[in-house]
Amino acid sequence: MRGTALLRGLAAAMLLLALPARPEAAGAEDQLERVIILTRHGIRAAMSTPEELGRWTAEAWPAFAVPPGHLTAHGFRAAGLFGAYYREHYRALGLLPAGGCTAARVHANLPQRTVETGRALAEQLLPGCPARVDTVATKADPLFDPVPAGATHLDPDLALAAVRGRIGDATAWTAAHADTVEALQRLLLNCAPAECRAQAQPGGRLAGRRLLTDVPSSLDRGQGEDWLNLQSPLATASGLTESLIMAYADGAPLASLLGGRVNADALNRAGAAHAADLDARLRTPYIARVGAGPLARHLVDLLAGDGPAVTVLVGHDGTLLLLAGLLRLDWALPGYQPDQVPPGSALVLERWRRADGQTVIRARFTAQSLDQLRILTPLTEAQPPLSAPVFIPGCSQAGPAMDCPLKQFRRVMQDAARGE
Repeated sequence: MRGTALLRGLAAAMLLLALPARPEAAGAEDQLERVIILTRHGIRAAMSTPEELGRWTAEAWPAFAVPPGHLTAHGFRAAGLFGAYYREHYRALGLLPAGGCTAARVHANLPQRTVETGRALAEQLLPGCPARVDTVATKADPLFDPVPAGATHLDPDLALAAVRGRIGDATAWTAAHADTVEALQRLLLNCAPAECRAQAQPGGRLAGRRLLTDVPSSLDRGQGEDWLNLQSPLATASGLTESLIMAYADGAPLASLLGGRVNADALNRAGAAHAADLDARLRTPYIARVGAGPLARHLVDLLAGDGPAVTVLVGHDGTLLLLAGLLRLDWALPGYQPDQVPPGSALVLERWRRADGQTVIRARFTAQSLDQLRILTPLTEAQPPLSAPVFIPGCSQAGPAMDCPLKQFRRVMQDAARGE
């Protein structure tokens, strides 16, 4: 009898363990109230001409069908796919009702690539409504370019010291990333370093081509709107890598990309150069505070106040990295380098009212994979974009959602913007 009772008790305990826990059930009652999508523009043409880029490669560089730096037609469609996903995802959570033309607002920086990305998102977020994209009427938007707009002031000498304090001199920084540079040069020229040097001599297969390993290294005070002058093989590799990523994501035939040597894995490895370069330039704390302070204060106002249920801010990779440097945010997505900001990726901030009555902010970083961008994969809940929760230091709590209480979020943002 006692053994039977013990078995029954054990069976009952196992049944209880199989039932959903009460906190999870309570989580289903949480209410989403507001969303801020801080996104990078979509796929753009390279900033340099094919002729300039081709000086670094064994094969000719493919041409884009739009001017340098402009959003491509493929990029417009990819951004639209993300917009459609946001619409369905947030409609299922009670936002963006059909026909609600005031439920979302899109604000973009001034370049063509940001405005057109905003238009692609607006068309899909609010189908049947005017695809309105707000911009400022001045020459610089203080949210995205606060120094040229006069919203903040940057001391070039202090910026130089801050970067030098993180990376040392440019020669030491270059040496620390020598393997990354050599790996990219091998991809670009299809030869080992010693072979590349021999073949780049007059009469050789690569005569007239430039070698990344020959780029001089220097770190000096910036001039005008340039925050600092950082030159090195890694900095040059950074720009070439980003141009390769854009061409691959834009659907360029593989045969035209370095003779077929480019694929998503190769671009992931090459992305280390771009990530390291932008980390030094943008995530350095002093530069991040100057460059992202006005944006941080604006985000607090949006999340704490009233307004459209969904606000989209369309900027650049620098927009997200400056804010990440300011708040010490990090993320990692499969197929990308840590803290990389792919075309169309976004930092999403959501304001939730939990079942216990507390208002919290939940942050995540989301992006289409390179192959989702390249083949224009429709995004659904069954086939979603990449996504990872983001921990906000000094605010986020333990737990899968990493809830950050709104009051503490406001304090963290304001203190960071003041440099405290």
